[in-house]
Amino acid sequence: MKPLRKIRYIEITSEILQQEGIESVTIRKVAERAGCTSAVLYKHFENKEHLIMLASVRFLEPYIIEFIKLSSREDLSSIQIDLLLWKCFIDEAFRNKPYYELMFFSDHRDMLEDCVYEYYQMFPEVQRRFDGFSASIIFSNNLQERELLRLRRAAHAGVLSLEDAALLSRLTVAVFNGIFTQYSGITMTDSQIRSAADECYQLIYTLFQRFLPAGVPLDATP
Repeated sequence: MKPLRKIRYIEITSEILQQEGIESVTIRKVAERAGCTSAVLYKHFENKEHLIMLASVRFLEPYIIEFIKLSSREDLSSIQIDLLLWKCFIDEAFRNKPYYELMFFSDHRDMLEDCVYEYYQMFPEVQRRFDGFSASIIFSNNLQERELLRLRRAAHAGVLSLEDAALLSRLTVAVFNGIFTQYSGITMTDSQIRSAADECYQLIYTLFQRFLPAGVPLDATP
């Protein structure tokens, strides 16, 4: 049976995040909206940061759903899947910038792995769809390790060397980190979000073009 109360507290926190921002989340506010005391929440969450990180995992869900969907496609190469996943991750990161900053760049980022695992323990029907490969990526907060795991598949298929896979993983993540952190703390319009996300993806796409042999298909339909 699902821990329905805990899920409800996370849902309430996610609503506050979307409506009012991270700074507005307090244990007392979540408890009041849930109709319970702060002491009840502390039975489920270690502290406010634990609660906020768990609630932020909900903003990763579109990427995780896309990951599961793409991983089952046999009509695409690992490189094509990797680029589609980059496109999805970048779009979601810029669209939900404060939460991706928290999950991957804040002082609390080391909590993410445990929180993703804990979050999906509450949804075993989803977790059953994770194989060992997808779980090792989805549950990791290290973007470079995540990318290298994906590129190793292409290396094992002979598309590029392991040395180039390691270098490409470093460079692609450096591009994402550089573009993304450039807009840290800045409120962006929808147009600016689209422009920044497109720029980031195009730079990563160009790196793939430079590293992979001519004729290796890169484009694919999601």
